[in-house]
Amino acid sequence: MIGISEFAQIGQPTPATEPAPGQFMSRRGPQVEEEQFMLNRRDLLNLVPASSLAWLWGAEAVPAASHTPQDTSPLFAGPPVVQHLTVGGFAVSFAVGQLATGWVEWGLSPEHLDQRVIPSRAGLVDASDRALVVPVSLGDRGEPGRRVFYRVAAQPLSYQSAYKLQRGESVVGPVYSVTLPDPAAPRVRVAVVNDTHEHLPTVDALASRIEAIAPDVVVWNGDTCASAFNSPTDLPRVLLKPGWAASRSLMFVPGNHDVRGASARQIAGCLAPGPEPGLPYNVARRYGPLALLTLDTGEDKPDAHPVFAGTAAYEPYRRRQAVWLRDALCRPEIASAPFKVVCCHIPLRGLPNQNDGLRLEGYASWSGDGARAWMPVLREARVPLIVSGHMHAWRVDEPAEGNPMQVVGGGPEPQNATLMVLQAEAQTLRVAIQDLSGVALAERQLTRG
Repeated sequence: MIGISEFAQIGQPTPATEPAPGQFMSRRGPQVEEEQFMLNRRDLLNLVPASSLAWLWGAEAVPAASHTPQDTSPLFAGPPVVQHLTVGGFAVSFAVGQLATGWVEWGLSPEHLDQRVIPSRAGLVDASDRALVVPVSLGDRGEPGRRVFYRVAAQPLSYQSAYKLQRGESVVGPVYSVTLPDPAAPRVRVAVVNDTHEHLPTVDALASRIEAIAPDVVVWNGDTCASAFNSPTDLPRVLLKPGWAASRSLMFVPGNHDVRGASARQIAGCLAPGPEPGLPYNVARRYGPLALLTLDTGEDKPDAHPVFAGTAAYEPYRRRQAVWLRDALCRPEIASAPFKVVCCHIPLRGLPNQNDGLRLEGYASWSGDGARAWMPVLREARVPLIVSGHMHAWRVDEPAEGNPMQVVGGGPEPQNATLMVLQAEAQTLRVAIQDLSGVALAERQLTRG
């Protein structure tokens, strides 16, 4: 497996000094720039509070450059999002309101964030007016179950000409922490949300419920946008605003709406892709007694459907995922997990007379092509549970004919929305479908065979 640690390198110690405005005192790596610096309690107290952002209650500013960019939009446009959390590292994404560079400061205590990671590509430090994605490698500091502290920072940037760049005041966010996954952990809790479709009352209620149950992992199981990602500004506004993955890992699974629109191809500039080249949404992770795997069902119509105007290639993509799935399920850390769960947006099992998406008429209620490609692999590996959404109505499909149990989440309106909670221990996997008040609509318990 290619881990996130391969996208960052631990830098050599550098003097305990802050970089001058517009400069980075760091050692260049193949994908990111990373700098060690010392930040003690006195430094924290001496930083000047400057942010007026409501979410960023702990933001601090560092001295501004002599000339500041003219854009007056707030620098931070949302809380950070953690992805791909492993013992080796993790990725952090955050939205910005103006053109800026950014970095992550991290360490093993909140008062000693002595590592800095500055993302770069092909010799240029990353800059964006929408979102920044920072891969963090922990090197030999990563240990199962260890708590790691981090915060994000950004500095405005404007180009007057090729040799005239101006930098604004840097802003740092509050300190968060994440706990590195431990395959030997006795239990793990996972929260799954789906089909939020930008319905803000539902998103807010789900965020509150997630904080209340404190899961180790959040799975966003597709259809995040209202209809399509039509503008580049839609991506950070939708994907980086809920605030439910700053202290835990997010696993993002696209739905059929998330792959529509002129900007759908730019999700990787907002959320970190997975480690498998060409399969950005296929991830297999081990969390205690549970192995979580994600699959991308893609669109709900055949590739040949005229609405796609020749732009859909999901059928060969699903076959590639089948090869990945078989290999992932054979990896020792995945194969040895007491329970394996697959998350995908469109169900892989349908009800009688439902559309399987294999014909041009209508749209899929379940993915016939996905089931054809993946279900034999899931049966062979004895995967006991599929978690999906898409139908905007929750249900439980009991195991049948060798097929796994399937639980389907609800829809975007508060009265139909659900939070699915998986609680895995060494011998049992409990599955609950809850409404937004926390009332269980359905519960199942799977026992290790």
